[in-house]
Amino acid sequence: MKKLTMIVAAFVLCISISARADSSRRSTSMSSTHGEKFLLGVDGAFGLPIGNYSDVNGVGGGVLLTGEYPIIEALSATARVGFNFQFNKTIGTVDNHVHSIPVLLGAKYYVMPDHQGVFGAMELGMFDLMQGDSVKFGGGIGAGWQMKQWNARLNLHAQDFGHFGDALMISAGVGYQFIGL
Repeated sequence: MKKLTMIVAAFVLCISISARADSSRRSTSMSSTHGEKFLLGVDGAFGLPIGNYSDVNGVGGGVLLTGEYPIIEALSATARVGFNFQFNKTIGTVDNHVHSIPVLLGAKYYVMPDHQGVFGAMELGMFDLMQGDSVKFGGGIGAGWQMKQWNARLNLHAQDFGHFGDALMISAGVGYQFIGL
């Protein structure tokens, strides 16, 4: 399972690098002529474990490849996949951390027109917690601000719905949509 997740992560990285080299910039706002494009981007995030999760996991950060497909004026379908690195947390004499590979599908709802301004987000998916063969089902909610190709967001994720209070993470990040296909 770890080999598969590392191969997927390397593949995602290669796609994002090649797409960036071949990209054309979006216009300053998303007009109706851009309504049917699939938007590809990258998010950088800082993660803070909370609750019981903070007892075994340190702060961290990650990079996620993002995809967004506008469905209607105010709603988009989303996909995000990436890697989250967590720093060690010392428990007694043992250093512990739980890196993760999230694979998430969701939706973004824009409050303002042209897919700009305030948005709310919801995601569900799989988290490979990279501790043994631990793949968990989880999800999250968030809010953010989109300005041209840039966005900022704040999320609350449960990386394991089976143990909801034991795997909570708050993340904050900045993203950039670099190509519309």
